[in-house]
Amino acid sequence: MRPAEETTTEPEQTQTHEFNLNQQTHQTPKGFGLAYVEEYGFNPYACTCITNRPVFSLVYESLFVLNNRYQPEPVLCDRFAVSEDGKTCLLTLCEGVTFSDGTALTARDVVASLEASRDSAYYGSRFSKVERFTARDERTVEITLFKAYENLPLLLDVPIVKAGTVAAERPLGTGPYAFSEEGGRLCLRRNRAWWQNNRAPVEYDTILLTAAKDPTAVRDSFEFGETALVCVDLNAPNAVGYRCDYELWDCPTTSMQYLGFNLNSGVFYKRELRAAVTHLIDREALIAAVYKGFGEAACLPCPPASPLYDQELAQNYGYAPETFGAVLRGAAVSADDTATLLVSAADPSRTDLARRIAETLTQAGLRTAVKSVDEETYRNRLSAGQFDLFIGEVRLSGSLDLTEFFRAYGSLCYGGIRSANMEQLCDNALENSGNCYDLYRGVMDNGFFCPLMFKSCAVMANRGVVGSLQPAVDYVFHVPGGRSLSDAAVPYEEMTGAETGVPNDAENPTTTEENEP
Repeated sequence: MRPAEETTTEPEQTQTHEFNLNQQTHQTPKGFGLAYVEEYGFNPYACTCITNRPVFSLVYESLFVLNNRYQPEPVLCDRFAVSEDGKTCLLTLCEGVTFSDGTALTARDVVASLEASRDSAYYGSRFSKVERFTARDERTVEITLFKAYENLPLLLDVPIVKAGTVAAERPLGTGPYAFSEEGGRLCLRRNRAWWQNNRAPVEYDTILLTAAKDPTAVRDSFEFGETALVCVDLNAPNAVGYRCDYELWDCPTTSMQYLGFNLNSGVFYKRELRAAVTHLIDREALIAAVYKGFGEAACLPCPPASPLYDQELAQNYGYAPETFGAVLRGAAVSADDTATLLVSAADPSRTDLARRIAETLTQAGLRTAVKSVDEETYRNRLSAGQFDLFIGEVRLSGSLDLTEFFRAYGSLCYGGIRSANMEQLCDNALENSGNCYDLYRGVMDNGFFCPLMFKSCAVMANRGVVGSLQPAVDYVFHVPGGRSLSDAAVPYEEMTGAETGVPNDAENPTTTEENEP
């Protein structure tokens, strides 16, 4: 199904696993190499392959990066401020930032990059509430919104590239490495003029890039070739096993797996029964059995590591099978009723998950049958409402916006869950994150859908080739210890010059064409 943000396929200290599948070892490469799947390329807005994206965190930088606690940290943004009505955000870029060709980063480059990400293959509709991006002067970007947005920096982890290269196969970036060639082979070369004083995330002058046709070739390059580090979804439909010895880190994502319901017909027409399903799901056991531990159990539609996750509220929706049993007995469900659990056969892990959940529901007294169909049929049946419940997956934006579940014709609005009231709660939560409590309670108490987990990916490296990693959301080579959001936040009056008498606008601000969402 089409995610709300894109069509792909994200704790204080990142958890580290150590796997030794068959004790096979191989000689650690003398250098450092990365593999990439050739058909997806290196344009950060078009590339939807997670294997390629570690390269982006070496070549490109963004205004903000989301750390492994789902909090934005400023990178290219020196200062930012939000107007009192929450509909205008001003950002000042850091001084002295240059691209790998030596040219200075300007607000026009930022505007071009943000526009390029609109409705792109990877970043999708995350800027649907943005009216326009404007370059007010060389270092100031203005973002105007249709609706108030308290935490806009959560969306601004988009790679910034040189304006004239946004559509290029390999755009120019401001990161510690740049694309180059060595002996006719593509590689990354250290950017000696990198503007940051921080230590680079890796310490190699040249990083060789190995082209691969598929996950098997990526794995082989890691086990027997020059690739020293890979980032993969070990639970993807085309995933392959890794047999060698390696260091392993969790890489957080915003990919939520959930149970959806049909509110218009069948047994889940009853709100109380839908809302009680959450108590029947042993999320931790499912993650261990189906996803090899790569995921965080979530009783709310929010990653547990996020500051928006309310642990006390989540306890109301945790594993308590006796609660479901009591609700089922009171729901007067006929013994002849059979619920249909729809799942896409294209994803073996989700199919296994569906089978286990169906068995659990059946054992609890609600007979459930799995309907596993091809992806096209799955999408068609979702749209037609031909299901009682289904397994869904969506990669949310950094703001964890749930609007697409509830708005008319929303990309996640299946089974009659359209709700103007819930859509308003989504807007309220974006305007003020303190309202997330009401939003999440509304989702769970009404059984609109049942969150299961937020997936994580695996970062694997030959032992000793990198230091301590703390992979961030969509940013493998994250260097912790930089500035916090509060370091960059300033009063809006200070940014506009209201207190100093400085004019509000530059004489000739540059505004992009308005792209209505």
